[in-house]
Order: sequence, then C-alpha cells, then structure tokens
Amino acid sequence: MSNINMVVTTTQDSGILARFPTNPASSQPRNIVTPTPPPAHQRLPNKSPALRARHRPTTLAALPAAAAVMVSAEAGIERVLWTEAEVAARVGEVAAELAADLRALPEPAVVVGVATGALLFLADLVRRVDAPLAVDFVRVESYGGGTESSGKPRITADLKVDIAGKHVVVVEDIVDTGNTLSCLIAHLEKKGASSISVCTFLDKPARRKVDIQLVGDGKFYSGFECPDYFVVGYGLDYAELYRNLPYVGVLKPEKYKKDSSN
Repeated sequence: MSNINMVVTTTQDSGILARFPTNPASSQPRNIVTPTPPPAHQRLPNKSPALRARHRPTTLAALPAAAAVMVSAEAGIERVLWTEAEVAARVGEVAAELAADLRALPEPAVVVGVATGALLFLADLVRRVDAPLAVDFVRVESYGGGTESSGKPRITADLKVDIAGKHVVVVEDIVDTGNTLSCLIAHLEKKGASSISVCTFLDKPARRKVDIQLVGDGKFYSGFECPDYFVVGYGLDYAELYRNLPYVGVLKPEKYKKDSSN
C-alpha cells in the first residue's frame, strides 16, 4: 500500500465522516459500492397515474378538437396585420405627437375613451402622454354582435367629467363608416366642449360614409390605416372575443359568416 497522506473529517455524533487524500494525483476511484435497493415490500409506491399525468406536458395535438380550440385565444385568426412590437412602437409615436399638442393648451384636456374597444389603446396611450389630462369613458353601441355597423349608434353610458369649455380628445379603436364618431362628436359638442380632436388606433377610410367634422382646433390622429378586412385584437372584438390579443389580426371569414347565416 502506497504512503498517502489523508485528511479526516469528523462529527460529534458519528465520529469519522469521510477521508480525503491530500495528494490529487493518487486520488483514483477504487471500489465503488452501489447501494442495494430495499426489498420490494419496503419500497415506496410509485405516483398514481393521475399524479404522473399532472406533470406530463400537454400539447394541442394531444387534446380533443373542442378542447384545443378553447386553449388558444388565437383560434380563428387568419393572419397577423401588425405584431405586438409594431403596435407598441406606433402607439408611442402617436402619444408623442398628442403630448406635444396637449402641452400647448392653457388647461388640461379631457381624454374620452369609447368603451370597450378603445380600452387597451387608451391605457397604453395616456401612459405615454407627458401632459396634464383627465380621463373618462363613454359607451356607444352600433355593431351589437355583428360585423356591420347598424348606422344608428346610440349612447348607452355617458361621461361623468364636466367637459364644458375644455378640449376633448376622443379615443377610438377604429373609425370606419364614421357614423358612430359623428354621433359622439355632436353629443360632446352639445355638452359644451370648446374643441374636439379624434385619436383612433385604426382608420379604415375605404368604408367611410360620413365626413368627420372636428370642432374648433381639433386634430385627427391615427395609428394605422387599416385595409378593408374584419380585424380583431388589441381591444377590437368579434362577439366580445379576441380583445385580449396583443396584436391585430384578420379574422377568418368562416368564423363570422357562419354566425351571421343563422
């Protein structure tokens, strides 16, 4: 047996715990003892199939068709028009333009979001506007559960903030025919707004039926010009679904044509 210096580690309870050679060159593995498993009757039972399944990764392919559709909020999207990153970048640009104009006003403006579609756009917009302002919401119904505007919008929830003598910025998710927006502008003008601007996330001029008449020194701000598709995401919905998508996508025609044919 070679002469190898050893370091002994001890504990108060069990005495010698381990020996370690101080010469690394001589630290070669010798006999390796593999622990003997306990007898079968002493072994712990395996996890039940239900517990094993809980930790097993699940894929859409492994789910029934109906369950797979429910898993993804993206079901029914034909393609993406503007990604989440593109939306965020454009909102920042519109906010910078709006902030520069609002800072020049003698008193804070009132930003009026059109519920519910403009909720996400308004929230991201005002957080980027470095200017004093008040925020309120109004609800105008025009589409119901369909894809075409009824042409007869009606205000179902009015403002709480007094806008008399103030500059108002109407924040919309999308402007297409112009019927809803024109109705709302007329309503706000009657309530005494000194000037009215419009800030819309999407503008769809191909479907315009009414010229938008701004009030006073009002200005029209637009995020993206939208082609004539039925789009959802980033607040825009179909039958109250798809609002939570972080991007804007084109809805597959079979999703809404199937419903409208009933």
